[in-house]
Amino acid sequence: MGKETLTIERFKLPLDNGLYLEGEVRVPPGELLKPVVLISHGFRGHKDWAFWPEISGRLAESGFYTVSFNFSRIAARSATGLGPQELAETATLSRELEDLEQVLRSLQDGRLPLAEQANLKRLALLGHSRAGGGNIVFAAEHPEVQALVVWNGGSAPPRSQADGGPALTPQDYAVQEDVERNKGRFNLEEALRLLPATVLIIQGDQDRESLLQQNAGFRDQAPQHRYYSVRGADHSFNTVDPYEGPTPELNEAVAVTLGFLHEQLG
Repeated sequence: MGKETLTIERFKLPLDNGLYLEGEVRVPPGELLKPVVLISHGFRGHKDWAFWPEISGRLAESGFYTVSFNFSRIAARSATGLGPQELAETATLSRELEDLEQVLRSLQDGRLPLAEQANLKRLALLGHSRAGGGNIVFAAEHPEVQALVVWNGGSAPPRSQADGGPALTPQDYAVQEDVERNKGRFNLEEALRLLPATVLIIQGDQDRESLLQQNAGFRDQAPQHRYYSVRGADHSFNTVDPYEGPTPELNEAVAVTLGFLHEQLG
């Protein structure tokens, strides 16, 4: 199945305060309903960052109704009328989860393009970096999610003045206050331990130490899930933005991901 056979349609979901969720749906040809994969980009990324357009296409070529989108914090960068605190709060994990909820509900209500081709009984999530951790929380709260793939995901490292770096921004404070208010909800190890959906966590072994340590905790506390280590891979599987093409490490992660999703969703 080639790229030229895909149908790609864009969408824009309006939110409050002039914000919106912007994304694309990619589907392969054919009349049969397609299993669904919702893609969540990382904290510093966006739907068109580095490998995401290619990965979205490869998932669709493999038979999935694939949804990629920008979290509302991307639209907030150019929004007018937002106060500093409102702008900062668009970067919280709570807001990220609300955005993903909006995308899922829009699909379930038939408001995304080509929604009639989506098999909502076969639903998976794919998230990278902080969104991978957020997707663990989301899947724990949404029993309709059947499978979850996490790429180099976990909790975002907190920043503090003691780090010796730049002064904390309003966004830094908003993100940290959100984590403090939701300590129980954002306990990824506990959410993963109790999660009924099957999870595949793919982790590059050259990623930052905090994620490697958290990955070890996931394996210890939730051994029922699947774990895969990509040797020599950093946080972006050795790819760069602007994108210069896939690396062997990215291709390895994609191959393992596709095998898992076909096994879980059929």
